[in-house]
Amino acid sequence: MPLVRPALVLICVAVTCLGYAASAGPSGLVNPLLSIEIDVTTGGWTARWVSGPEVSDARFAVEVDGRQVVTGAPATERRAFSDPLGGGEEVRQTWRLEGLRVEREIRSYAGSGRLSLSGRVVNEGPRPVRLGTAHLLDAAGWQVGSLARTPAALVGSNWSQTAVLPLSAVAAGAPPTAQEYTASGVLTWFNPDPGVALTVAYVRAESASPELTARFLPGRGGTGLRAVSRFLNRELPAGATVELNRLRLDGRGTAYEQLESLGTALARLAPQPARTGPIALWCSWYAHRLEVSEEKVLANAAVAARHFGPLGFSVMQVDHGWQRRDITGDWTVNERFPHGLKWLAAQLRERHGFKLGLWISPTDVASTSDLYAKHPDWMLKGEDGVSKVNWRWYWKPNPDCYQLDVSRPEAFAHVASVFRHLVAEDVAYFKIDFIAGQAKETFFPSDPTVTRGWGEFRRAMEAVRAGAGDAWVRYCQGPPLLSVGLADGAYGGDDTADAGQPGMFRVLKDNARILATSFWLNQRAYQREVCDMSMRMQATVEEARVRAAIMALAGTSISWSDELTYLPPSRIRMMQQCLPAGAPPMRPVDLFERTVPSLWHLKPAHEADQWDVVGVFNFDEQPAVRRVRFDALGLDPNVDYAVFEFWEERHVGTVRGGLDLTLPPESSRILSIRRVTGRPQLIGTDMQVLQGYHELKELKWDEATLRLSGRYQRMPGLHQRAFFLVPPGYAPKFEFPLSPASARLTHVHDDLWMQEVEFVGPEVSWTLPFEKATPPVVKKEPNAP
Repeated sequence: MPLVRPALVLICVAVTCLGYAASAGPSGLVNPLLSIEIDVTTGGWTARWVSGPEVSDARFAVEVDGRQVVTGAPATERRAFSDPLGGGEEVRQTWRLEGLRVEREIRSYAGSGRLSLSGRVVNEGPRPVRLGTAHLLDAAGWQVGSLARTPAALVGSNWSQTAVLPLSAVAAGAPPTAQEYTASGVLTWFNPDPGVALTVAYVRAESASPELTARFLPGRGGTGLRAVSRFLNRELPAGATVELNRLRLDGRGTAYEQLESLGTALARLAPQPARTGPIALWCSWYAHRLEVSEEKVLANAAVAARHFGPLGFSVMQVDHGWQRRDITGDWTVNERFPHGLKWLAAQLRERHGFKLGLWISPTDVASTSDLYAKHPDWMLKGEDGVSKVNWRWYWKPNPDCYQLDVSRPEAFAHVASVFRHLVAEDVAYFKIDFIAGQAKETFFPSDPTVTRGWGEFRRAMEAVRAGAGDAWVRYCQGPPLLSVGLADGAYGGDDTADAGQPGMFRVLKDNARILATSFWLNQRAYQREVCDMSMRMQATVEEARVRAAIMALAGTSISWSDELTYLPPSRIRMMQQCLPAGAPPMRPVDLFERTVPSLWHLKPAHEADQWDVVGVFNFDEQPAVRRVRFDALGLDPNVDYAVFEFWEERHVGTVRGGLDLTLPPESSRILSIRRVTGRPQLIGTDMQVLQGYHELKELKWDEATLRLSGRYQRMPGLHQRAFFLVPPGYAPKFEFPLSPASARLTHVHDDLWMQEVEFVGPEVSWTLPFEKATPPVVKKEPNAP
């Protein structure tokens, strides 16, 4: 590789070329997207995007055995690279000190306006060393748009949660405010003046706990941007190498494009293929708590098969309460499941075609369990070397609980064997709970080469996947950087609680916030999930609608948790309206405008039709107005669109430019927005919340015969409705007397007509005849004014 000796290396990513200049400045570049100036004497660098963002005076540092080992001038080489994110050129710099080799690479991706940072530490000495904190990025300054306004930010915090710091409510001309940022995975800034964004995010972090911090100061702009990876005194044996986490910076395009690209990047760099795709299931928890039994599971399965089975429903998941003594550690069935899991799985399969799922807390071990009695040394320990209690079990008999030390080979093997055994019992779905205890940095793994907290957590997830194989694995607490490739699904919010529980709507609001602000993960890195949903009768209709809408519109798995045998038909129908599971990618169009984004935009499209859907939410305790701007949806503000609201089955009207919608407290509305064609057209259905994405299989207009035809797919026994806009100049054609050739439509009002559909089988094909019509002529009386 050629050595680069000048004091400054300039990397320019351009639209048509990628090259280096020894001492030239950015002004010498032609149409660049990104320039990176690297000081080869110190390793410091500055990146400038043509779109405006900048990161300046960035440094690199690594602590080993309590001292800084990145000192002096590094050896520098330039070379081409190719990785799963793309190709381009990189500058690799190497520091050597007393048997250690530290490398840092800066990669510039051709034509993308993105760069990444990573490296490694190689112990070439004769003894082990201890790793401290690696500073992949320690930048004195950063800039996103005008200094006159504090930028909005999306913050990936607490490992498995995301939040937004919205744009300041003060006028654009008011002084900016100071802001501190702390994240564990991603920071995205957006400034509407002049509409630029910058995303700094980890795209791979297997070795050390990732952290991001920054500040915005009035008059100075962004300062103190740091991306560190904490090894927490982890040991690096002689002759061993550890890869540093990989950080990516993206300053090109919109914030939405940057975040969605980040989700894709996580999947491409995952050590195992990303797992995506929602499912539909029932969970026993909110229905039965610890009173669950095989009889109750089978009774609910019969109802689910009758009402949900043909709509893609597939799993009956037994929650906490199936295991011996209702504690953790011993994963065998209790007396409420006398026939065993394999028998139950066979009954579900043979009677209804369903699969069996289980809740399990694989690393939590009760002090009263047989596992603890046999292997107390397998538990994670405190700094004093004594097994450390994690928490007190919430349910009686409330034993102390420990966490397994999966850095021990025998404990790792035990976790994997538990899952292998359950899979052999025909369990096909696992809900993993309380595993986040592994993340506590006050626990010390027995293997000193495993990073406390982060590394132990990853080992636990690897043990689960090693035993679960291809079973569907859902984590109640799962950091995105660890979940990708190991989890099928994960969520980060609180339990959604029993529907109708007073004062608990806040948990729906919080879960909606997390789903909306982590939209970029779903269907890219894994399934971004929400806790199982109760829909029981104690909830108001508006609360039930919100529960259904946040699940279905976010594209999560559909997971119901109620005693189905007692639900009324109205709630069963609402649950059917969320099935099948699955939706096109969702974007919250007001992402940076409020702490809980409330306008969720989807663009359904298939061979039959294409349209827009907007979920409109009011999570507050007072009525609120939400403005839907068509240009924000990528629609032409100068043409007419037919807007139909799903829950109220209401034609909002033919609208141009956008609309204001007034919502009751704690409510949702779902809008179908279809471009007006000037001829009879479908504008909505009551079948599924996306109004055509799943049920509409064919839709054709024949201008010669004035016939609109199509095909729906649902399930036998359903009575459904579709709604059509019939504009002036057309009318449904009715034979007199009525005959099968007549249009089977009912006039609702004005230009709105309704088609009633009875599903005898899974599909219904239909044809609606129309005729040209002229407006009626109103005859005036001779002396009429």
